[in-house]
Amino acid sequence: MLKQNTNRILLSFLILSFAAGILLATISSRAQERADLHIGLPQDWSTRHILFTNGASPEIAAAAARDPRSWLQWARRSGFLFYRPWPRPELPFRPRRQMRVDWAMSLGANGGMPIGETPAKYSFNTVGYSCANDFVVFVIGATPSATQANIVAFNNLYTGTSSSSCPNGPQTPPTTNLTQPTVMWSYEVGTGPVNLSPVLSLTGSQVAFIESASATDAMFDVLTWVSGQGTSATAPATPGSGGSSIVRLDYTNTTVTGCTANKSGNNNSSPYIDYGSNSAYVGANNGELYRISGVFNGTPAVQYCITVNAGTDLTSPVYDSVTNSVFVSDGHSVYAYTPGPSGFTKVASIAVADAAVAGTPIILSPIVDSTNGFVYVFSSADATDAHSIVSQLNVGLTTQTVADIGLPASQFMLDGDFDNAYYTSGPTTGAGTLYACGTQANNGAKPSLYALSFSSPNGLLNTTPAVSDNRNINGAANPNGSCSPLLDFYDGTNDRLFVGTGNYNGTTGANLVTEWTVNARIASNTTAPNNTATNEWGGTSAFTIDNVSPDPQTSSIYFGTLHAPPTGNTTPCGAGNFCAVKLTQSALQ
Repeated sequence: MLKQNTNRILLSFLILSFAAGILLATISSRAQERADLHIGLPQDWSTRHILFTNGASPEIAAAAARDPRSWLQWARRSGFLFYRPWPRPELPFRPRRQMRVDWAMSLGANGGMPIGETPAKYSFNTVGYSCANDFVVFVIGATPSATQANIVAFNNLYTGTSSSSCPNGPQTPPTTNLTQPTVMWSYEVGTGPVNLSPVLSLTGSQVAFIESASATDAMFDVLTWVSGQGTSATAPATPGSGGSSIVRLDYTNTTVTGCTANKSGNNNSSPYIDYGSNSAYVGANNGELYRISGVFNGTPAVQYCITVNAGTDLTSPVYDSVTNSVFVSDGHSVYAYTPGPSGFTKVASIAVADAAVAGTPIILSPIVDSTNGFVYVFSSADATDAHSIVSQLNVGLTTQTVADIGLPASQFMLDGDFDNAYYTSGPTTGAGTLYACGTQANNGAKPSLYALSFSSPNGLLNTTPAVSDNRNINGAANPNGSCSPLLDFYDGTNDRLFVGTGNYNGTTGANLVTEWTVNARIASNTTAPNNTATNEWGGTSAFTIDNVSPDPQTSSIYFGTLHAPPTGNTTPCGAGNFCAVKLTQSALQ
């Protein structure tokens, strides 16, 4: 065992060194980059959609290291981000009360963080935290104006209702109230809402996202922000002065290799950045997959595209450096393409959901396990429209294993997540677990929690869940609704699973966040969560996690609420407003 652990540590450092060398070489080759660039740890929707587990062969490890996400993921899960103040202010100790909102900031009354989408978090230091330089970005599904931002960022994050690890509250003098973060910047960008997840550059100085200029016009935007521009979500700045800038690319209205100008909206496809080539992969509602070059510190331009399935809403794509493949779904099938110097080459495709089912049973991007060679998708319909499912595919898209997770969902079916044992041991018998939010055995309108296991030595998903239909994620009232994407995070001591439930169309759902300690697999469908946070109106967006730390204030989750409160109620961020929320990982305080 000692030899295995030693080899694993040595391999991890080799991977880290190799990846860092590639990253630094890539950065130094770009003449446009500033001389004082700082590489931190960005985290966004794509972080959870490409997995790098232990047990990789040297060849796979070397190929995976081409993607900086491999060593970013290793750093986060190995505790490399473990707490160290940077610097920590000397503040008087104040015991924490049992609160269910640490902080909540208004995103305005016109819209909030969209369903299924993920805030982007930037950690400036690889060890410890920075109050001034760590920040989280929320997009807002509202038409921008002088009184409404569509993208905003907060810093001084590590503060709350009764204690603070950061000295700079928004008030003057700053020590009089430490219960809220600071608005780092706030912008009205373009002409439309931002309904998809943002993606950060490795330096954190730029953000790429899709702006819905209209229902039939998607813009690929790259924002270079400046701290201090905009004072709140309802008092934004317009980028273009003081060093800030915005580049808006009408990417579907371009004739290039593989496609003609075919102006289209984009409902489902957030951009995926290949940092090594400074390129983005993104889809649209016209069924076309695009590669955009020169994303950060360059001039974004459509390089080429390919028609995946004309007239369909594509999911977000995922690029895997091990297979050199881009995986994407049209809502019913999964496709793989190899990107080349001048175009895409189709590798394969495989049907997952009944093609006759209206809409898009598969909403979110495939999750690619780069190490073990699997692709996972979550669908509200199977091949016969009889069940909601988790589908495990091989990366060649020639085989499929399916586990049923309830009746077809009447609302969205979004992503599950893997426990720490999966990252440590891979998909093996008695080890890794995939948690998914399906529906209840007798009601497709109500959410329920499932635990899925694997078999050795092939790592195939077991078709019968280890635990089915745990309804405790939905509260005692058990109303109609759906789940957020699930999030698992191991802090070095405890492995925790976070689930948000609600009815995004209103406030009649459970409106909960539940936290489950999953050091061992959840044992039964009667197991209750360890902690619950209430009054998250409409349920939650996807979650973003931050640090490993014994200080609860610097170990948090971030998300947005999906609905304004009902008449006669308020949110923690003000009556009638959508909220950006921070809770501690432990106890959801």
